[in-house]
Amino acid sequence: MSEVHLLGGEMLGWSDLDGAHGPGPVRGPGLAALLSVASGRTLVVGPHDPHLLDALPSADLTVLVRGLPDAKALADRYADRPGVRVCCGGSEKLAGTPPYETVVALDGLDRLGSVEGAQLSWGETFDLLVSVLRPGGRLLLGAENPLGLHRLLTSPPSADSDWAALGEYDDTRPAGPARLRARLTASGLRIGDAWAVFPSPVAPAALVNTELLADPDLTGFLQAVLGDRAVFGNQAVSGDRAVLGDGEGGTRGPDTGRDGSVPATPLLADPARLAGSAVRNGIAVELAPAWVLLGERLPDPLILADQPAAGTHPGAEWTGAVPPAALLVRDGRLREVGRDPVGGWRFADGEAVPSGRTVEDLVVAATLRRDLPAVRALLTTWQSGAEAGMPADAVVVTPAGTWHGLAESTEPMLALRRLASRLIDAGLADLWPAGELAAMLTTMSGREPGTSVDHVAGAAAGGWRELLSDRDRLARELSEARALQDWYERTLTERDDELKRLRRIVSLLHGTPTARAGRLLLAGARTARSAVRRLRPTD
Repeated sequence: MSEVHLLGGEMLGWSDLDGAHGPGPVRGPGLAALLSVASGRTLVVGPHDPHLLDALPSADLTVLVRGLPDAKALADRYADRPGVRVCCGGSEKLAGTPPYETVVALDGLDRLGSVEGAQLSWGETFDLLVSVLRPGGRLLLGAENPLGLHRLLTSPPSADSDWAALGEYDDTRPAGPARLRARLTASGLRIGDAWAVFPSPVAPAALVNTELLADPDLTGFLQAVLGDRAVFGNQAVSGDRAVLGDGEGGTRGPDTGRDGSVPATPLLADPARLAGSAVRNGIAVELAPAWVLLGERLPDPLILADQPAAGTHPGAEWTGAVPPAALLVRDGRLREVGRDPVGGWRFADGEAVPSGRTVEDLVVAATLRRDLPAVRALLTTWQSGAEAGMPADAVVVTPAGTWHGLAESTEPMLALRRLASRLIDAGLADLWPAGELAAMLTTMSGREPGTSVDHVAGAAAGGWRELLSDRDRLARELSEARALQDWYERTLTERDDELKRLRRIVSLLHGTPTARAGRLLLAGARTARSAVRRLRPTD
């Protein structure tokens, strides 16, 4: 076994990498792509997936973990790389070490303390990391949002690794992205870039530049990206204890993977819908589950006033390599988005990021306006084009009228059924006539509903909010059906009573002398008429 450097304060029986005591190490190909900014003498603190460590330059790499089993496992893994130094102990032992050119703390600062050492606050730990960063060096820092989407959707279960985390009750911890930027600036760091992390701080499937995320022209693109099932995959796992996605654009069951058997808890709402609503209302950055910031330590505090404001293009003042503006992981493949030199945003393959709104948003807006011709035109254009099999929430319509699909194409009936399910989940079913909404949308789009529409699986409810909405809708429909049934029963009873009354009247009249005389008179008339017919001469 390779040597492990014991700094003091090491935890002999604790492991953050196996996931038995918490969410496991921070991981994902999106985070690995950010590590391209690392260079020179590098320090990595906290539990990071070994695949992330493999992406770092190994000529002079120091890894600090608090658990001795983790340190031994990493030392064995990098036994053939003499430039990798594995240390074990508390973060306070870093004080006085030679400065580093790059410091990586993508997991944040909550899992650096040891029960055998000093219990440092967030601010003290951050200042310690800055102190070991040489002037001109880079800091890659992750910070969880205590009020992020992953916290709003469910109450995360407690884990053993929470024993020392003060969380939002730590007064030294900056709240929100603006204060986090200000904290880095006050410590002599120039902000190179910042990313919002979705859907989990531990295994993100999407990292989006905060400037891109706040661009109102890209609302449709951002809704399509954050609404992708590759991002909010299984929709049944809570917070950062069991990840919504596996960080590789896929999904992981609640009882599989490195995280151990962490039971899934029901979500309060569909995370993809809530993320889309946050984008539409311009607060996606504030509600992101976590943020990752890239800072460069300035050589002289006097030039702090000359640094660009928060959200400004890094430009020429940023001396390091400019990382991608967005990193999107789908089915294990990484897709990058960068800045266009002439303005706007482009994918790495040169394709421009489309601006505009999604087909679903346009259909909802037209529905709320009761603009039936607009709804019919949107559905017809959608289903008659190449995007017919793509979900309506993954097709962006630009202001110029061009259509861009951002998802894999499936059966058109599936896409129509999904749209119907999402309209119902959004509480818009009352705006449509009673009946099968999917069949109605299919007819309006110019397709034949057929017999398969009602049996095509659509978008399942993503959380308690949608389930409660479905329950309330079904309860309302059942109440209306029962009220109609009661009216039918009352009407039938009233008419039956009236018929009985009339029969009683007829029966009473039937036995009176007048009625008998009338019957004799009618009988005589019939007899006379028959006799006249018999006596009438025939030709």
